[in-house]
Amino acid sequence: MSSLLQRFDPTVPIERAATPPASWYIAEEFYELERAAVFRRNWQAVARADQLERPGDFVSGDLVGEPFVVVRDERGRLRGFFNVCRHHAACVAHGEGNASRLVCPYHGWSYDLDGRLRSAPRLAGVRDFDRERFGLKPVEVASWGPLVFLRLEPGGAPLDELMRPLDGRVETASLRFVARRSYQIGCNWKVYVDNYLDGGYHVGHLHRGLAAQLDLDSYRTELVDRISLQLCTSGGGGSTGIDFEQRLGDGAVYAFVFPNFMLNRYGPILDTNWVLPLGPERTLTVFDYYFAQGHDDPAFVERSVAASDQVQIEDVEVCESVQRGLRSSAFDRGRYAPQVEQAAHHFHRLLAAELAAAQ
Repeated sequence: MSSLLQRFDPTVPIERAATPPASWYIAEEFYELERAAVFRRNWQAVARADQLERPGDFVSGDLVGEPFVVVRDERGRLRGFFNVCRHHAACVAHGEGNASRLVCPYHGWSYDLDGRLRSAPRLAGVRDFDRERFGLKPVEVASWGPLVFLRLEPGGAPLDELMRPLDGRVETASLRFVARRSYQIGCNWKVYVDNYLDGGYHVGHLHRGLAAQLDLDSYRTELVDRISLQLCTSGGGGSTGIDFEQRLGDGAVYAFVFPNFMLNRYGPILDTNWVLPLGPERTLTVFDYYFAQGHDDPAFVERSVAASDQVQIEDVEVCESVQRGLRSSAFDRGRYAPQVEQAAHHFHRLLAAELAAAQ
């Protein structure tokens, strides 16, 4: 594994740097290292605040093979747990909903909303059993704006510190969740992230409708800690087939939070995009759409989501094409376009540092 990591040097400036090798995008052992060193140790946006408003509200899911559940307890506190019964490992929560307790469907063990074991039926005669030690195992959980994050392993910066560079740049007040769209893609998760972080390099070629409404010459990138911001003003115009103009407003702010979360602010709209690896060459992207009050009439929402969907279909096609190329003997490493791909280089440097620290 160390030989794979050494094939990318994060100290080389972007003008001279080569991209990570194709093996980073196809090797099973590299993906396993990322699961442990990156996805377990970084904040992940797993739920919306509106899903967890009342005591007993819960959301469950799976994060790179780890089942989790987030719940609001009786005192109004957010709690996060591994969604694994301490008896025989069945999940104690499924989907989302509201419950007074979390009850395992297998043998009926039940847990209070703070994770403590409440009931373990038919354990008469058991010895050396300490009920206090058999609660659900906790994970860190925190909220930011309309989002709820968890982190499977403790340590590192708190969530509000991580997200501070977005203050005043990505407004989240007065937003209402209206829709979700998910896309399964036949590519490594980093292929999708690289595409997002190329500073608009691909927009004029791949997204003609979107490009017609943006001033691509205004594209600029800002790098702050573990966040990159790509900013672009509106401009151009012309017939696109789908009305991007009303969706874009004055322009776009594309914010990337390492390692795999994106916030896209267009005028009165916020899209969030969680990029979740399903394997070395399979990725799930989950889009949530939020609209400001007064801009959420159904017709506008439908047109806006359709415009976003067109862009995503184009991205899916090119990302799957890239993944096929990464498997070719004709490709090993590429180069950066220094004037536009600063955010991609920043992402690769952060990733290399985390992976190296785990060795």
